[in-house]
Amino acid sequence: MILLAGCTTSGEAPRPMGKPLGYELRPTGVGVPGSPQEVSFDRVLPGAEISLAKLAGPVTARESCGPGMTRITFREGLVATFRGREFVGWQAEGRSAGATC
Repeated sequence: MILLAGCTTSGEAPRPMGKPLGYELRPTGVGVPGSPQEVSFDRVLPGAEISLAKLAGPVTARESCGPGMTRITFREGLVATFRGREFVGWQAEGRSAGATC
């Protein structure tokens, strides 16, 4: 039984992503509007990217932007900065917080 728990069928199609929830810019990360939940600085890839995509839409660009840093842009205009695998900053709506490129 335990061995079967991690199995999926090979014909399983990925679920399409629905409309983004929207996001709230915070000094400590990117929040879920009307909720204390947030994708905080220090979250790691790929979890942070998946969570941010639920809030700000799919990734539209990914580029290196400094030594060990990556900038990921989401459809709704959010730009997230990662140092290595760690979420360290954001830019959006003419504002920024944390480390950015």
